[in-house]
Amino acid sequence: MNPVQLALRVLRVDSRSRLSALLTAAGVAVATALVLFLATLPNATDARMERSAWQQGSVGEHGVTLTSRDFFQNQTITRLDVSGTADPANPAPNYPAPGEVLLSPRLADLAGKYPSHELADRFAGKVIGTLDENHLKFPEQLVAVVGHPPGTVDAEAAEISGFGAVDTSDFLLKFMSGVGIVLLAIPSMVLVASAARLTAARRERRLAALRLAGATPGQVIGVVTAETAVAAVVGTVVGLLLSWPLRYLGVVIPWGGGTWLLSDFTPSPITVVLIGLLIPTLVVVAAVLGLRRVVRAPLGAAMSHVPKRPKAWRLLALVAAGAFFLFGLWTAEETGGLGFLLAALAAVLLSASIVGPWLTGMLGSLFASMWRKPSMLLAGRRLRSDPKAAYRSVSGIVLAVFVGSMALTLLPSFETFAGGGRSFKDPVLYLDVPTAGAVEQEQRIKDQLASSGTAATVVRAENVILEDPDGNIAVGLVLSCQDAAAVTRFGVGDCAGPPAVWTAAGQPLPSAGLKVQSTPPSGVDDPQTQEIVLPDGVPVRQMGEQDPEVDGSVIIDPALVPAFTEHGETTLAVKPANEADREKVRTALATALPGERFNSRELRLYEQQTMLGDLKRITAIGLGLTALLAGASAAITAASSVVDRRRTFSALIAAGTPVRMLGRALRTEAALPAMVATIGAGVAGTAVAAGIFTLFGDYPVVISGWILAPVVIGMVVAVLASSSSGPMLRRISAERISDE
Repeated sequence: MNPVQLALRVLRVDSRSRLSALLTAAGVAVATALVLFLATLPNATDARMERSAWQQGSVGEHGVTLTSRDFFQNQTITRLDVSGTADPANPAPNYPAPGEVLLSPRLADLAGKYPSHELADRFAGKVIGTLDENHLKFPEQLVAVVGHPPGTVDAEAAEISGFGAVDTSDFLLKFMSGVGIVLLAIPSMVLVASAARLTAARRERRLAALRLAGATPGQVIGVVTAETAVAAVVGTVVGLLLSWPLRYLGVVIPWGGGTWLLSDFTPSPITVVLIGLLIPTLVVVAAVLGLRRVVRAPLGAAMSHVPKRPKAWRLLALVAAGAFFLFGLWTAEETGGLGFLLAALAAVLLSASIVGPWLTGMLGSLFASMWRKPSMLLAGRRLRSDPKAAYRSVSGIVLAVFVGSMALTLLPSFETFAGGGRSFKDPVLYLDVPTAGAVEQEQRIKDQLASSGTAATVVRAENVILEDPDGNIAVGLVLSCQDAAAVTRFGVGDCAGPPAVWTAAGQPLPSAGLKVQSTPPSGVDDPQTQEIVLPDGVPVRQMGEQDPEVDGSVIIDPALVPAFTEHGETTLAVKPANEADREKVRTALATALPGERFNSRELRLYEQQTMLGDLKRITAIGLGLTALLAGASAAITAASSVVDRRRTFSALIAAGTPVRMLGRALRTEAALPAMVATIGAGVAGTAVAAGIFTLFGDYPVVISGWILAPVVIGMVVAVLASSSSGPMLRRISAERISDE
């Protein structure tokens, strides 16, 4: 009888082996479906970028594309002012002719729903159709393509608008998908291992009997390989099939402001083949590696000799994993590559499975020597005699706590990025332009506001740098005190008095030796600036209470310096008279200066909150899956530990030990290692998250009380999962001791 026939025969006649095989197949199916779905995310982001590549500003032989951003009803609009024809190399639609407009379906619906002076008038021209979803980054994207006569679109501005067009959220999603594969694949493998351990003791005795009967090590390995491969292959096939409907769930999960197309989550054939071969291979290899005791010492396995206790050298795994993680961080910061960092993250997770059994054994020795309560003694002796098996019941929960601690450290830290919006008040819309054309553009804005009957305050402020005699510099604006009070967040207070330099409270400036230098416009290859020395004795006044975000900035009255008419950068700030006219003002600005992007505090906050919402959403999904996998593996492991010690528990019950006491001992077995391991996992997760956070800039890490939640939940889940051993104990108590 060959190994495959023998494995199939065992599965037919042994109900416990069938249950173990079914659970193993289920675990493999879950792992395969999740890993395959996560592996398609980088391809999905690439597909998005390819579809929207034509939306970037460009200058070519076929035409000119000027890209800008607009904002309407808490949604961003991508506007393309085009002339000529589309580049055939990009998947772009046919450009509209001068005076014609193409809108995305969602934007066309909004334009028809709201009054024209709020939205539709921004795209002066005849709407000739809508864009196909294959030309949009996501189906809900708001895009307007406005046609212009040849030569009327500023080619230099169009070329500049194409810089920095790579969406950082796409990079972040690729990074998160890599982290997700590591963080979800390992708990899935733990679930598979827990299912395979359900009949580990019986399998060891069966295989040991085969070895003692004359079977060679190769034959024993062949039997286990065949038995495991049946479950692994079936589970892999089911997982590959499950990944197909899983795509329908993936497309409705928003990211970067919109959902996905179904085709985005179509994996490549190479990815399917690699995952279809890799996962069952790993499962089979793990099962074969677990046969070392049977192959080397079949008599010891048959008699269930106590395994050796883990040694203290296992602590070196933490040191090695920590060093590898630091190296991965350094590599990611220097080169931008994430391969070493993801590998180091996997090494940190695996180091827990190396150190955990040793800590469990030490904990068992401590409790066995200090407590005399029967359930505590039974638990302590179990932890001390077989710490590997005891730790196995909480290994998945440890990983879940590690992931949760990472998430609850990173998310509050990322939230510190939110805010900003320059020095202007929340309702103000502002635009940076070269100083040479600022006066003309300011007048165009005022004329358009007047023709549309929209009331708004328009302020022109030159951006400058103020330097004191000691070389200290401060960013400043050249505008009057009255204008500063109208549109900025500076606490100028009373504007009475002669023209002055206003500085933040507690940051005094000398009244002599001050120099003012214009700021060069962004994107200029050969910037030229002007420098003016202020007269000695210039009045310097301190501002009152103001937003801490604008501390360090200064205001210079225009009367103290001549206008920067040739060089430098100027900000045009527009404040609507009331909130109801906000969209009308945006429409007027888009009409006066088509193709220009007017920024605002709300736009910046929207982009930040969108990214934070994406992170929270994907983190919640990841934590939910991790906790589910960890709880399932803990429950299966708790049940398998009872099956493995069936003879021991039968003897204890026959000797008069109450089943309730044995249940308390099993819960204690789960709670003791969970208490120590989850605390360690929480600390490690926080430390790893703090390291990863350094890749996003030099910002302080925010530590909140919520990082304790994964630790507490992990211990509760461990105790609840151990309750799955109760039905098995009651079943054993109803059986005759002679059955074992």
